[in-house]
Amino acid sequence: MNMTNNKKIDLAYNPNTSEDVLRELAKDEDWNVRCSVAQNPSTPLDLLRNLAKDEDWTVREYVAANSNTSSDLLRDLAKDEDWWVREKVASNPKASSKILVMLFEYEKSLRKPSKYVIRSLYTHKNLPLFVKRVIETLFGDML
Repeated sequence: MNMTNNKKIDLAYNPNTSEDVLRELAKDEDWNVRCSVAQNPSTPLDLLRNLAKDEDWTVREYVAANSNTSSDLLRDLAKDEDWWVREKVASNPKASSKILVMLFEYEKSLRKPSKYVIRSLYTHKNLPLFVKRVIETLFGDML
């Protein structure tokens, strides 16, 4: 595609952009363009799966925040090396209690858990009450 990056970003973010164009933009070398594809609510699930493997954590972060990201993909992203990505999983309204508990167990196992992930977990409506109590006990200073 022969256009400026700003135009590509706008096109990638537009929910009316065709699937073919989104597929092309998802391969763009500019991470900003790929982020916009990852944010787009019209991006198909198979494309979100590909973007979830992107080397840039920001792209993976936007996949984790996308309301159309599937449960299995959220589960995979819950163990991402970057806390920004895990925080978006913890705040995604579609994250099930099972995924949130798994994310908490992962976060708890880290040498230095992220206060941002812990806070997002704690405030998620799907987090079981017993996990909230464990968070209060172990990480009360982070809340």
